[in-house]
Amino acid sequence: MYDFLGVQYHPQRFLFEFARARSELRRKGSEDSSYFVHASNLHKTPPPRPRTMTTISYWVEVVYLVVCYAWFSICCFAVKPKTTVRGTSETLHEYLKRMWVPEYFVTYYLLPLISSVTTCPHESLLGFPASDVIEYKRRTHGAPHHTVSNGVGAVQEKLAKDIECQLSTIVSEVRPCGDQVLVSWRKRGASQGVRELFDKVVLAVAPDIVGQILEPLRYQMSRIPTTVVESIVHTDLNHLEGDKPHREIHTKDGAQLIYLRTSSNDTMRRTESLHVQPCGAIVTTCPFSPIDTSRIIHSAKFTRVLRSPESQRIVNSIFEDTPSSCGDEKLSSLWKNGDNDIWLVGGWCWDGMVLLEGCVVSACRVAHGFGVDVPWQC
Repeated sequence: MYDFLGVQYHPQRFLFEFARARSELRRKGSEDSSYFVHASNLHKTPPPRPRTMTTISYWVEVVYLVVCYAWFSICCFAVKPKTTVRGTSETLHEYLKRMWVPEYFVTYYLLPLISSVTTCPHESLLGFPASDVIEYKRRTHGAPHHTVSNGVGAVQEKLAKDIECQLSTIVSEVRPCGDQVLVSWRKRGASQGVRELFDKVVLAVAPDIVGQILEPLRYQMSRIPTTVVESIVHTDLNHLEGDKPHREIHTKDGAQLIYLRTSSNDTMRRTESLHVQPCGAIVTTCPFSPIDTSRIIHSAKFTRVLRSPESQRIVNSIFEDTPSSCGDEKLSSLWKNGDNDIWLVGGWCWDGMVLLEGCVVSACRVAHGFGVDVPWQC
């Protein structure tokens, strides 16, 4: 798609530094939290050793990690997740238990890495359909990382070219009206709303918003879990406890550092991701460690769609990826994508992890429904 649109992109190396939260370390009398550094696609072998680890303990950790990762990879390619009679997958927690994947590896390596993609606590991630994670692993195994050369803004500008946009507008209702679709909305600050008929409507919003404005899906959308995720752009280097040599590597070979700090207290296991940008700024997602407010450049909150076997079944029934006649009929939607010329698109609109790939797949589905060829598809 990027090739067809003429969007420039390039391979990008990463250093994933794994660390424990400071509160846990103070109880143990340690100051440095880093315990392993992984170079994406093994572009640096052996991986850099955290300075606080002895050579013996470091190599013990490496051997343990290699064995656990090899076992997990074999399981992903050799053992499919179980499928229930309702057509849903077993949860990731159930799959990992069934495969005897060690808990330490799961807590301090597997979940932190995946949660940096899914931006959610470990408990929520363990409740995902195992098929999501297994399929993600199969499709991305050994593949290089790529990033847009001129930033995602360049992609947005190209996609939105010649499209009329109305910002600061809240849609209150979308409903069929004869052979057309009636859309009601109100501009921010306006005293009265606007109603207009359209031939077709595409909703590219989170499921909780779909449930608010599209009555036929109100119940089903209420059963799809969501959470609010915060990202903060800042320059608080004290928030980054990693070894300085890794920062030097980050600047020398072009690898970008992603620092994954995990808290595994009794109440909640979660990981915050700190992505060090080439300009020196840090983007912290799902923060739980204190950040100097005077160092904050910008912060934003957004809705993150989560996954569960129940929501998997709902989504598949709407997009007809699985039969809708099994199990609880209330969860199985009678309304199908495209009914009444109303379409749904988004990262959550497919049977997989909520990613940008889901946006593209669902958009192509709508294009096919409109009878439009997708030129970059074979």
